Amino acid sequence: MSKYSMSDVFFSIDNNILTLGNKLFSTSFPNVISASATVADAHGLSKEYLEIKALRADGSSTLFCVWADLPLVYMPEYREEALFRIVGEHWIIRNVRLRAFTDDNDTLAEENEVSFFRGMLKGERHGELFFFEDVETGNALVAISEAPDYYDTTLAVKDYVARIDNDGNGLALGFCKHGECEELCREYLRHARIYDRLVTMSNTWGDCNSGSRVCEKFIMDEIDAAENIGVDIVQIDDGWQMGDTAWRSQRNDRNEKMFEGDYWLCNKKRFPNELSPVVEYAKGKGIRTGMWFAPYSKDNFSHLERDLAVLRNAYEEWGIRFFKLDMYRVGSAADRDRMLLLLRKIHDLGNDVTVQMDVTRYERLNYLCGREFGTVFVENRYTKTANSFPHRILRNLWTISRYIPASRFQFELINPDLNTASYAEADEFAPRHFDMSYLFATVMLSNPLFWMELQFLGAERREQLRGIMSVWKEHRDFLAGADVLPIGEKPSGRSITGFYVSKNGRPEYLLLFRENTSRSSARILLDIPDVDTDILSSNRECSVTVKDGVINAEFNDIRTYAFVKLK
Repeated sequence: MSKYSMSDVFFSIDNNILTLGNKLFSTSFPNVISASATVADAHGLSKEYLEIKALRADGSSTLFCVWADLPLVYMPEYREEALFRIVGEHWIIRNVRLRAFTDDNDTLAEENEVSFFRGMLKGERHGELFFFEDVETGNALVAISEAPDYYDTTLAVKDYVARIDNDGNGLALGFCKHGECEELCREYLRHARIYDRLVTMSNTWGDCNSGSRVCEKFIMDEIDAAENIGVDIVQIDDGWQMGDTAWRSQRNDRNEKMFEGDYWLCNKKRFPNELSPVVEYAKGKGIRTGMWFAPYSKDNFSHLERDLAVLRNAYEEWGIRFFKLDMYRVGSAADRDRMLLLLRKIHDLGNDVTVQMDVTRYERLNYLCGREFGTVFVENRYTKTANSFPHRILRNLWTISRYIPASRFQFELINPDLNTASYAEADEFAPRHFDMSYLFATVMLSNPLFWMELQFLGAERREQLRGIMSVWKEHRDFLAGADVLPIGEKPSGRSITGFYVSKNGRPEYLLLFRENTSRSSARILLDIPDVDTDILSSNRECSVTVKDGVINAEFNDIRTYAFVKLK
């Protein structure tokens, strides 16, 4: 990668005011007496940026990070007295709350809008994303708070001054035009974390047998099934280790799991030669291997070095490259720093390692804190408890991808033939009504997670996957770094919905869905030029055209998807 020159990103100090920016923007910060800069890239995980270290008159220092091609400044520890001064009277302010703890929550993003009035907002606004749009000038500002779950970021506006309190967590301030706020969020996060490939992964936990079947032969059978289906990674969940998460003796007086003693030794009754033979067996079939792990987060991650030693052994001795991190809690700034340190050290094991950060339970890092590390394991949904519905999975990806790149996430597809009796006989949205290619399509712009025991997926279901997975693999490297915009109606089970994929402003793909609706056609407005269309994959007859800024889609049947190349 090319290094920045000072002409790409500039900064200067005049009368103790630091001014910084690039050809796209300029902004200032007071009370700065000196500054120096270095080029950084978050240890190779981010696109290169200029890191400006500013010294204040009181002796404190602040970091400012600026990319050459992004109209945004990032402050890793935001503690400014004021975010900016609002000029004018015709502002619309939106705040977006990003909801994790998905075991108890099935709405991932909530947006509210208010009008700015007489220089203030009535009351405080909370969330992670704040959009300020000036209707008069067409200008807009974006504030992105990277506070974990433990802290509720607050926006207050009084006497035309906007202030954000996020407890010193990271905050990005961006400059754009009205209607571009969400796009700038996505673009920033693609700069802050490089996504160069989407991957498929399997995890047996989704079939609700816990770790009871996990052993060497069972996992090797999973690897055989992964090879047959075309899955990239087999992840071994809870059950490979000596300890059992159900042990009552491994809990403290607050009923918190402890993971003490020989808990994290490999269970040699299940894996007589530990995990190396499984990893080598997978490697011979072109498949990689991952494992589940639960960091000890009590007492400010007091066992961090022990936990890191377990993961280092898995990396160096067994050949594990993917680590799902679960069951930890981040309840304070001190916890946040230790968790981020653990993530940093895991990635330092090698440039081929990555993590999947579970956000299903407890206070954790949410979606933005630690955004340069790995992917996010979003949700646990099960056919056994009848809370897995394809349209809800699609809705959650559709909703969150408006603000955060779809490639940041793992979203799941389940075995639709399991536990069919758990759903009402008349339930038209039950998984059994969907073919596997449609289920794969609903999550293919994220990192698809086969949330199942692969070896028990039937032959007909496997055959339904072959076409779309083959096409997806041809295009996934491009999709990983592209911009994904949700379009059409919000998925509800009765909608016509989908995604528009572009790169550097150029139209590239559409992914469209007709859910269980009597409407066979849709007109979706989209501000792009006329383009030719080529349907790369679909499970039923359909047609798609793009002309005069309108997508016209015709579907012969319900539960139909179309993956379309624009050219």
